[in-house]
Amino acid sequence: GSTTGYTDSMMDVVAKRAAEHGYSPDALVTPDEVEGMGRPYPYMIFANMQHLRIPSVESVVKVGDTVADILEGKNAGVCSLGVLEGSSVLGLTQIEYEALSEAEQRKILNKAKQTFLDAGADDVILNLEQLPDWLEKNC
Repeated sequence: GSTTGYTDSMMDVVAKRAAEHGYSPDALVTPDEVEGMGRPYPYMIFANMQHLRIPSVESVVKVGDTVADILEGKNAGVCSLGVLEGSSVLGLTQIEYEALSEAEQRKILNKAKQTFLDAGADDVILNLEQLPDWLEKNC
């Protein structure tokens, strides 16, 4: 399931494009569905749990690239995982990030990781390619 800060009308456009690129979640909840109480409130996660018939927050991992994502997950009582590359916390475009030296990348990644951890993230991964392995080892 997916949560977003975008409205239903915005997601009508975004979801179609995302599907063209292979991303189509089983459930998608916007703040519109929870009376405007999106992040950092937990209600979009709970709505996803209801849509997907997930009986316990212990079975949920919130994966996100913003501090608001982490706070949403923590407020819902679920494991919360930050994603560094492409995150608003990192604050760089892919081109800007790739132009940095390896040492500069490490420095900015460590700072962003600490921001996620300070917000309550249970863990942080570099990118979504690491998610399947993280889930296998931790869930």
